[in-house]
Amino acid sequence: MKTLTEKKANAVYDILVQECSAPESGRADFVRNQTTEEVTEWRFCGSLGFGGKFWNNCGRIYVNCYPEDETPSRRLVIDKANERLMKL
Repeated sequence: MKTLTEKKANAVYDILVQECSAPESGRADFVRNQTTEEVTEWRFCGSLGFGGKFWNNCGRIYVNCYPEDETPSRRLVIDKANERLMKL
C-alpha cells in the first residue's frame, strides 16, 4: 500500500463522486487521509450503500460493496468505477 499524491487522490475521488455518488463533502478528508497515512480502505457509501468502500490495497485501487448488498445495478457501478480507477 502506498499513499497517493494529492492529484491522484482527487482524481480517485472524482471517480467516486461521478460513478458511485460519493458525497462531495467527504473529499477533503479522503484526500488528507490518502496522502498522509497508509489507509487501505475508505468507506464512502454513496450508491453502493453503507458497505461502499474504496480500497488501496496490495498494489491495487478499487471499489466494492458488501456482497450481501450487491445488486445487478450496483455491480455495474462497481465495474465502471473500477475500469476508470485502473486507468489512473
